[in-house]
Amino acid sequence: MPRPSKPQGAILITGASSGIGMASARFLCESGYFIFAGVRMRHPTPWSLATIGGEEHVLPVELDVTKRDDVFRASEVVRENLAARGLRLAGLINNAAAEHLGPIEVLPIDVFRHEMEVGYLGAVSATKTFLPLLREGKGRIVNMSSVNGLCTFKYHATTCATKYALEAFSDALRMEVKPWGMHVAIVEPGPVDTPLMREKLIQEFAHRLRDYPREQLDLYFEEFESTVRHVEAFVERIARPPRGPLDKLRRLINGQGWLHPPADVARAIGHAMTSQRPKTRYLIGAQAKLIYAAKRYLGTNAFDRVLGESVFDF
Repeated sequence: MPRPSKPQGAILITGASSGIGMASARFLCESGYFIFAGVRMRHPTPWSLATIGGEEHVLPVELDVTKRDDVFRASEVVRENLAARGLRLAGLINNAAAEHLGPIEVLPIDVFRHEMEVGYLGAVSATKTFLPLLREGKGRIVNMSSVNGLCTFKYHATTCATKYALEAFSDALRMEVKPWGMHVAIVEPGPVDTPLMREKLIQEFAHRLRDYPREQLDLYFEEFESTVRHVEAFVERIARPPRGPLDKLRRLINGQGWLHPPADVARAIGHAMTSQRPKTRYLIGAQAKLIYAAKRYLGTNAFDRVLGESVFDF
């Protein structure tokens, strides 16, 4: 489908330099929107404008959601460009995230603060700042949660707490902006094939956790070096695409799972942004749906035993 000569509106995406953010930028650009791509550095190396839509359709905006000055300057850039291009701000996608893994006792308190600053307070800051522009155009807001915002797993205290907070924030926001004809959606994918998922999981165990006190690590991992090897093997397994429906079923049963393409999430975000009847929640992928169903029907103790304690039991 050819892209319209004039964009039908503009959308700001935080954390747009890779993964779900980049895939969403590409999808929405092809759907006829002008994209403000929020990135922490003005000229990020992992991507180029040409891969998404070119300079006439995408504008990188330096935006670290943890820095108040960055968020304010980004709002000025967006406001000026909207006026110059005769566009409305049709949407905000709060996608910026950080993820830290490890036992609560081992992780420093600063790790908890950092993840909340990026994944929750960053979304709050961006929403509060851009809400007046969004209200003018009856824009929509999409908050990137995950199945971790619905279920909790061992060694995921920081990321699950952040996503749970984002879920509550989204529910309250949805009710508050409804009188202006605005809509808030929450996107909740299972594991997605992004640098954050592939590299972060290995990095956390193989590098970051290794720097913490060994006497604490030994309380949780019988043999830490063996744990690192198990994590690397786990990532290698789930990174291999399923060979078909039977392989998917086998992986679901044995708890291996697989990584979904970021494009799957981008399509859900596109529906939330463009559909005349957008959903409130988008639970994406067979794994996420199965995990959530287990949480609902098994009860807390059984879920802990079957999934919460075992999925990431390295």
